[in-house]
Amino acid sequence: MKKFLFFLLITVAAKAQLSSKAEVVLVTVAPGKELHSAFGHTILWINDPTNGIDRAYSYGTFDFNTENFYLKFLMGTLPYTISVHSMQDEFNYNLQYEKRGMIAQKLELDSLQKNAILQDLETNLLPENREYAYKFFYDNCSTRIRDMIEKNAPGKYLWHANPTLEGKSYRDWMNKYLAPNSWVTLGMNLALGTPSNVKATAAQSCYLPDNLAAATNLSKGLSSNPVSLFDAEAVDIKGFDFTGPYVILSLLTLLVGFLSFKNAFPFAADLALFTVIGLLAWFIFFLGTATNHEVMAYNPASLMLFPLNFPLVIWFARNPVKWKFYIHMVTVFSVIGIIWCGVQFWPMIFVGLPIFIRLCRLSFIKK
Repeated sequence: MKKFLFFLLITVAAKAQLSSKAEVVLVTVAPGKELHSAFGHTILWINDPTNGIDRAYSYGTFDFNTENFYLKFLMGTLPYTISVHSMQDEFNYNLQYEKRGMIAQKLELDSLQKNAILQDLETNLLPENREYAYKFFYDNCSTRIRDMIEKNAPGKYLWHANPTLEGKSYRDWMNKYLAPNSWVTLGMNLALGTPSNVKATAAQSCYLPDNLAAATNLSKGLSSNPVSLFDAEAVDIKGFDFTGPYVILSLLTLLVGFLSFKNAFPFAADLALFTVIGLLAWFIFFLGTATNHEVMAYNPASLMLFPLNFPLVIWFARNPVKWKFYIHMVTVFSVIGIIWCGVQFWPMIFVGLPIFIRLCRLSFIKK
């Protein structure tokens, strides 16, 4: 019965014609504190007081209660959906719970364009259409709305005509929203492959809600000036994190270098170091080859850390002379990987330096 009523409600809304007082509003939600909300959110609000229509559409929503949630998220198969609420509900949720600011921009569209957008949004809400494969850079809450507007008002909003949104890669734009000295930031960059280094056009950079709002605002006469519905809470700026990756990995590198120089690095330490690095390399290799996350493919971090270091460390670290060819080969791979990773995101070098130091030392052992 509930499914029937849901389908009936969507059908009625889809067939409704908007009045001349109807508005289509782009609403940009500020970044939140959690990782899944760190890049902001985009909502498309259809408001028609004459016909009593108040529908705020969001793409990129998901359910934490989905069966095998973490496995599907890891594999890139987690179903994402479009959802709809009243704008008052969205406002209350962000004001009271998320504490995230909201900015609204009314789009200047004619009646045909407004109705076409409404029809498309309601069609997407149908049970057979509402789920889709989410892509962080290419198909998310912001790009879906950008494409929806472009489809129904082609050429009206020149997303590509904003020079301030050009020149950065997808990775660069992502890192703008992440803390620099953070394990999460380092981990996300380690997981991303070369596709994330592609220079995004101004239109492609609109995968971020703030950029979509900026590009929309640039279209003079086609959108009203942004209006703040409410401001986000002031965020305390944290000082330097002495437990962050820069400090911890630097200390590890110095320790490995000192013990290697003194010939005091035991086999057990080699076993631990190469095992951890090797398993991390296998995980990165898995993300790039066995999941639906295409932006994780062709990852030089796999070259820098090299998966075969585990389990081969059990043999070569005990007898490096016998494994001299392997150690020399992996040392070359490590150099290439470190340079490549450094060009992409220089802090990744910190992950590769300890293993590189040990490979260099093992490769020079004579007896």
